[in-house]
Amino acid sequence: MTRAFSSYRNRAALRSLARRFRRGTQGVAAIEFAMILPAMLAIYFGIVETGQAVMISRKVTQLTRSLADLTAQAQAGAISNTEMSNIFDAAQTVMMPYTSVAPKMSVHLVVIDSAGVAKVCWSDQRNATKIDRGQPFAVPADVRLPNTSIVVAQASYDFTPVVGWIIKGGPITIGGDPIFMRPRLGKAGGSASIEQIERAGVAMCPGFG
Repeated sequence: MTRAFSSYRNRAALRSLARRFRRGTQGVAAIEFAMILPAMLAIYFGIVETGQAVMISRKVTQLTRSLADLTAQAQAGAISNTEMSNIFDAAQTVMMPYTSVAPKMSVHLVVIDSAGVAKVCWSDQRNATKIDRGQPFAVPADVRLPNTSIVVAQASYDFTPVVGWIIKGGPITIGGDPIFMRPRLGKAGGSASIEQIERAGVAMCPGFG
């Protein structure tokens, strides 16, 4: 009798616990929060990283424009090694406060001959790939005027978002598009006497040898 009563009491206690568990709401909020937390974090970091990328993109555009503008304003139509280094230093300050990664910068002087063929006369770069003298360069038709020259600047920034290893597995390159500007104070030179920016120690173009 005692054993049967004890078994009945245990079953009754289990049924009571089951009813309390079904009615209980304690901890539901914590469980729901744990379920939506990953999505909330993804949305938060996505908004933050997108904002950072937009700001860096604007900075890179300003940097590229500064490179082209400073080079195009070369005094007496010539640039020395020191002046070119100063141009890179001055333009790079535009990227502040995004200075943890050095931007890739390059400046080219492209000369368009009488046939409308555009080639690189000289090229300077910092943290970027050098373009050899005499290499063809793609110039838009509206600025590819025969017997002229043009300053071309390019810059890019490798942005690694906090969640970059999830998005892409590495840095995202922002920028890289060229900006074209005519020399402000060029000097005539080369075999066709084309107005251009002379680079110290480099023969003027055409005459790409």
